[in-house]
Amino acid sequence: MPTFRRAAGLCGLASALFFVAADGLGAALRPDYSMLSQAISELIEAGAPNKAPLDLLLLGFHGLVIPFALGLHRAVRPGPGAALAPALLAGAGALGVILTLFFPCDPGCRPVTLRGTLHIFIAVPMGVSVVLSILAFGRRFGGDPRWAGYRGYSYVTGGAGLALAAVTVALAETDVVGLAERMLTASYLQWYAVIGLRLARAGR
Repeated sequence: MPTFRRAAGLCGLASALFFVAADGLGAALRPDYSMLSQAISELIEAGAPNKAPLDLLLLGFHGLVIPFALGLHRAVRPGPGAALAPALLAGAGALGVILTLFFPCDPGCRPVTLRGTLHIFIAVPMGVSVVLSILAFGRRFGGDPRWAGYRGYSYVTGGAGLALAAVTVALAETDVVGLAERMLTASYLQWYAVIGLRLARAGR
């Protein structure tokens, strides 16, 4: 069990690093791409250059969330609705894997095909699910003295994520959508890293 918890915690940290690598590499390999004005998904849109290696990195980003969620579920004392938090987080990871493999957005992330439309319908609840899972874990942390110190931090992170999700939706058709998406993503990636390291230390 300690070995699994340590590995699961490192999965949380690695997940965040995989996203940073994919986003940074994708932007670096496309000089015409703007991280400010273009959606993250445009890096792996249908027909995008360098799509294959970026897909692999994003599969790591999404896929590693699943063992991370399971590790947290096993490490934190259960309470009312204990399964909700890991289910939301692991579900978001699974949706991300499906999205990356089968539903790239249409060019410019303007839905034209059914596949491109489904990309939007999967991506939005996926992001919301991550944020809600952080709030749910915050509640669960409060019932475990070993994790209680991370309750408020998780509530603040989840609340900021909900606010940034609303801002991102509102700015979806503007020239700063890329910035809004990256702020939202950063809000929960830092939680993956912090809580992942905490879980990894607990597994020693």
